[in-house]
Amino acid sequence: MRSHNKPSLSAWPSHVVQLGLHVELQCDSHRALNMFKVHKECGDPNSLVNERIFQRSLVLGPVTSAYAGIYRCYGFNDQSLNEISEYSDPLEIIISGIYRKPFLLALQTPLLNSGEKVTLECRSEILFDTFILSSKREEIIKLKHSAESHLGGSHANFSIGPVTPDHAGTYTCYGSYNHNPYEWSHSSDPVDIKITGLYKKPSLSGLTQQGPVVMSGKNMTLACISDHQFDMFHLSMEGVPQGHGLPAMQIHNGTFQANFLVNPEIQEVTYRCYGSFRNSSHVWSYPSDPLYIPVTGNHKNLHILAGLSVTMILVFLIILYSYCSAKKNKSQEQATNMDQESEVRTTLNREDPERQEMQEVAYTEFDQITFKQKLTTQVSQFPKEFPTYPSAYLEIRR
Repeated sequence: MRSHNKPSLSAWPSHVVQLGLHVELQCDSHRALNMFKVHKECGDPNSLVNERIFQRSLVLGPVTSAYAGIYRCYGFNDQSLNEISEYSDPLEIIISGIYRKPFLLALQTPLLNSGEKVTLECRSEILFDTFILSSKREEIIKLKHSAESHLGGSHANFSIGPVTPDHAGTYTCYGSYNHNPYEWSHSSDPVDIKITGLYKKPSLSGLTQQGPVVMSGKNMTLACISDHQFDMFHLSMEGVPQGHGLPAMQIHNGTFQANFLVNPEIQEVTYRCYGSFRNSSHVWSYPSDPLYIPVTGNHKNLHILAGLSVTMILVFLIILYSYCSAKKNKSQEQATNMDQESEVRTTLNREDPERQEMQEVAYTEFDQITFKQKLTTQVSQFPKEFPTYPSAYLEIRR
C-alpha cells in the first residue's frame, strides 16, 4: 500500500558518471520515512543495487557499464514495512568513457553578443548513432541529435541561440548507440561559450609600447582599466580569448586594473579586454575599444663577407696566386732587360770613352728624376680598382 507522497531521487556529483568512478544516489522525502530502496528499471539487472536498503543516500561504484540505466527510489518506515511510498520520478544514470571521445568545436567565435547564434559541431571517427551536447552549467543535457555519416566517421551540428546569459558556460559532447543509450563515449574536450555585452566596457592601453610599432617576439604590457568593480579582467586577441583572465586590482579610488603581458608575433594584432564577476564567469562586459598594434620583424641583419664554399676560396687563392706570379714574372723580365741594357751600354762605352761620359751624366740625371717620382708614388702597388671576386653575405637573425 502506497500512502505517502513520492520521494525525489538525485545523483551527486552528476548523473553522468565516468567509467570506474563513484556516484552517490540521494533519495529525499517530505514524509517521515527513514529507509529507502532503489529499483533499476532498465538496462542490465543489478541485484546489488535493487536489494540494498539505505538511509537517504547510497554510494555506487566503481561503476561499470552494468550500472547504466534508469533508477527510481521509494521509501518506507522500518516500523511499518507494509506501508511504502510511491516511486520517485525516473533518474538516468549514464556511464561515460565506454568509447573513444569525439571532438567539439565552435564554428563561429566563442565570444557572442547577446542575441547572436552559434553552431557547435560534434565529430568522431566512430560511426555513432547519436551525439549528445552537454552543458556543465548545472549539469543538464542540452540537446541530442542523430549522427550523420561523414568521411568514414560521423558528426552532428548543434545550433544555439539567439543566446542569452543562460547559454553561457562550458560545453562538451558525447557519442552513443541506440541499442545502449545509457552508455556513452568519453567526453570531448570542452568549449567555453562567453556572452558579452552585459556591463559597461573597460578601456585598454599599452604600458610599454615604444613607438607606433612593436618588434615581433618582444614582450609588452597591456592594461585593462575600469571604474566598474569587476572581479576579473579578460583579454582577447583577434576575437579569441587569451588564457583564463586575471583578477582585478584596485589601483585608485574607484579604479580597477589588470596588466596582461603579451608577446605579439603576427604582423597585425588587435586586442580587446572585458570585465566579469566571479558568480558569472562566462558572462562578460562589452568589449573595450580595439587596441591595434602593428608588429614588425625583430631580426638584425649582420652581413659577414664569406666565401660561398671551399671551392670559392680556392678559386680566390688561385686568382691571387696568378696575379702575384704575373707581377713576379714582369719584375724578372724588367730586371733581365735592364741587365741587357747595362751590357750594351758597357760595350758601347768601351768602344767610345766620350759617349760613356755623356751617358753617365744622362743616366745620373734620369735616376734622380725616377727616385723623386718614386717618393711621390703610393707605397701600395695594388691597382686603384680592385677586381671583383665572387662573395656572399650571410644573414644572421637574432
